[in-house]
Amino acid sequence: MRARELRRRLKYLLSGDSTLPGYAADGFRTYNKNTDFKDEPRFAAAWAFAEEGNREAWKKRGRVPDVRWRAHTCCWAASRALKLEGDFVEFGVNAGLLSMTVCRYLDFGTIDRKFWLFDTFEGIPAGEMTMDEEHFRKQRNRGIYFDVFEIAKRNFAPFPNAVLVRGALPASLDGVAIDRIAYLSVDLNAASYEKASIERVWDRVVPGAAIVLDDYAFESHEEQNRMWNAFAADHGQVVLTLPTGQGLIVKQ
Repeated sequence: MRARELRRRLKYLLSGDSTLPGYAADGFRTYNKNTDFKDEPRFAAAWAFAEEGNREAWKKRGRVPDVRWRAHTCCWAASRALKLEGDFVEFGVNAGLLSMTVCRYLDFGTIDRKFWLFDTFEGIPAGEMTMDEEHFRKQRNRGIYFDVFEIAKRNFAPFPNAVLVRGALPASLDGVAIDRIAYLSVDLNAASYEKASIERVWDRVVPGAAIVLDDYAFESHEEQNRMWNAFAADHGQVVLTLPTGQGLIVKQ
């Protein structure tokens, strides 16, 4: 055994898996993979901006979750959207951890698009859902969410073309003038909400647009997983499962 490998194993025995190389956060670990995206200056600055703006919104948890790989996925999808016609839309924002990263990464205030940000801004609303989803809703509202609308307004103040739409989906879509959608992020934590919302806007999503599904491959979100698989099949699409727990559809 080489000395370098021996030192690595000894370090692991003494200090645990925190000493291993790679990315370890958000419920998964990588090894022997290139994760340079984390340190790319433009992305790192965008993430730091979003992380700082979300500290107060995550005070119940005591820390902002490290979802950088999820944010990287969103930045990739949003960058592609610049080559398409249409606005940006996020269903499920909270205080904007992912969408703030996207806005800073793209310098969104200089772009002639709207970023429509839909949320109650006070947690997951009660409504049609399974017993498991209802349990999850109560757990998350108790342990994470509270009224963050003022925080969100402050966070997106540097981007005058980012529009906060407060209310429960899909009803909050009423009267909002979105003609075409080039980027869509979905994180509503309940299959019925996501199904009703995508059905309202599917025809506005332009071909080639990426739809990022935040909850798709997480345990305890099986109802959403099944719903999106069925929706994709019914519309001639396919969902890519990502190790982040996200799902990705590129509309064909």
